[in-house]
Amino acid sequence: MRLQFLGGGFRTILFHHLFFPGEARDHSRDRLKFQCDWLCSNFHPVTLRQAQTAFANGSLPPKAILITIDDAKIDILSALDVFASFSLPICIFPCVGWCAQEVEVAHDPRVALAKLVADLEWYRGPAVNLEIAGQTVVVGADAPQTARAIDYVLTAAFNGNFTFQRPLSFPRKNTRSCCSLDELTDIACESVAIGAHSVSHVNLAHAGPLRREYEIRASREILFDAIGECAAFAYPYGMQGTHSDKTEQIIREAGFELAFLSHSDLIEQTTNIFQLPRISLPNRPISKIEFCTRVAGAGITFRKFKQAFGGALICSRSF
Repeated sequence: MRLQFLGGGFRTILFHHLFFPGEARDHSRDRLKFQCDWLCSNFHPVTLRQAQTAFANGSLPPKAILITIDDAKIDILSALDVFASFSLPICIFPCVGWCAQEVEVAHDPRVALAKLVADLEWYRGPAVNLEIAGQTVVVGADAPQTARAIDYVLTAAFNGNFTFQRPLSFPRKNTRSCCSLDELTDIACESVAIGAHSVSHVNLAHAGPLRREYEIRASREILFDAIGECAAFAYPYGMQGTHSDKTEQIIREAGFELAFLSHSDLIEQTTNIFQLPRISLPNRPISKIEFCTRVAGAGITFRKFKQAFGGALICSRSF
């Protein structure tokens, strides 16, 4: 398949899902095999460590590509052999709170707290009053109240006034959603890097100071202790309005060396390494031609066109 590629800059692509409901697993794997083969034929795939070195040296290899996968959905375990068969390195960005939800009991207090924060953030039942460290807090009524409840939990935990228990009753899941921390530890290697994607996938730019610090720092600390390294961060949502100078400062101070967003663009010598763009692929089955045109850079041109016209398509008509 011959396409005109936009520029020769370093590019990163972003998957969320590799398998989709209602689609035969073999069909999904065949699509992924085509995508891997096409990437190998048209780009120079690199590991996360090689990308770090390139950014540090200011020498970006031509047509280099980094493959990233956000959320660490459990299905990634069924696709690792496909990437390996093409010698394609990948980088997975999990939310540690979601990973912690995959085990019944978290023995590490930090993981237990991450699990609780994710439980509270994504609780969608009726509003309930919780007694935490002698104070009543409300969860589920609206987002601001839930955010205040989580801040109170974090404050109590940091002050040693909180026991790590689930205060809400959650139905037992019949199916797995994400990889556990143990599973990520098992698959981590040079060709399968593990970065951080926060604790509970909250919009960091809208979070309060305590929550923002916790989501960034705790995600790295937990993954670093489990795996031995955690050099990169991927912003939840990753679009305009989800990051700021404050979030970048915390990411730097936490020890991350790179941070990724989710808007389509190429990485150039002048790109801020804490605001690295990624070409995001849709969360649905896509055709061969759509995959190729997106990775080739069609979405970049379209995004810049929209920016130039303030997001609106302006039509003129003469009478």
